[in-house]
Amino acid sequence: MPGTGSGVSLGTAASLLESVTHGEAKAEKVFPGPGGLTGIEVTLQGHPTVAFATADGRYLVAGPVLNKQGEDEAHTAMVKLGLIPKPASAGALAAKAAGADSFVLGTGGPEITAFVDPNCIFCHKFYEEAKPLIEAGKLRVRYVVVAFLKPSSMPKAAAILGAADPAAAMAKNEKGFDAVTEEGGIAPAQNPAAATLSAVENNTRLLGESGEMATPTLIYCNSKGEPTLVHGLGKESFMDFAAHIGNLQNGACRK
Repeated sequence: MPGTGSGVSLGTAASLLESVTHGEAKAEKVFPGPGGLTGIEVTLQGHPTVAFATADGRYLVAGPVLNKQGEDEAHTAMVKLGLIPKPASAGALAAKAAGADSFVLGTGGPEITAFVDPNCIFCHKFYEEAKPLIEAGKLRVRYVVVAFLKPSSMPKAAAILGAADPAAAMAKNEKGFDAVTEEGGIAPAQNPAAATLSAVENNTRLLGESGEMATPTLIYCNSKGEPTLVHGLGKESFMDFAAHIGNLQNGACRK
């Protein structure tokens, strides 16, 4: 991790955590953090995490700490400390996604994989931007439906994956998407089958292997024929993006 840290002691870090969290969090060790911060390995309610202290030991920085490349230094620290698994490679994740409970929209063009949550507004944006290309036979999208954003995400995801026609159920969710409340339009499944719930859970766990619970997460083949993973939508137009991708089939890049 970049930076040399500030040298805040474990005792100072422990005192800061004790004060801020009212004794709910425990400092396990300290380490050099970015930008003069001191990293703190923390146990909170039985779960490991990372926080940072300012050089004077008076302020606690919890949550994402982004560098100028947009990378989360807290997440990087957790991987290096072994608190969370190292993210799977794009190729390994693509192969697993190909065997997951999913469905493909489109019959022609290169294929990409998209992890989506029914209540994700950026997934809705992706769906709408991909739709014309799919209908024109220029793109295929393998949708891997996950659930983590809201309490209604799981029953909505189950309603999609458990439907006789998941593609039609997905279309219903997107057609009725409420951009104000950021809620998908499909009615939550009332009594979903255990197998369907298990499929959604497995898909969500698979997304976690990417290193970040973010949607949409896309896996595609770049212009060099290499599996590539991105979290979220890029700044370029989706039309330009789709024009420069290769074909992902059964988890591998094909010509």
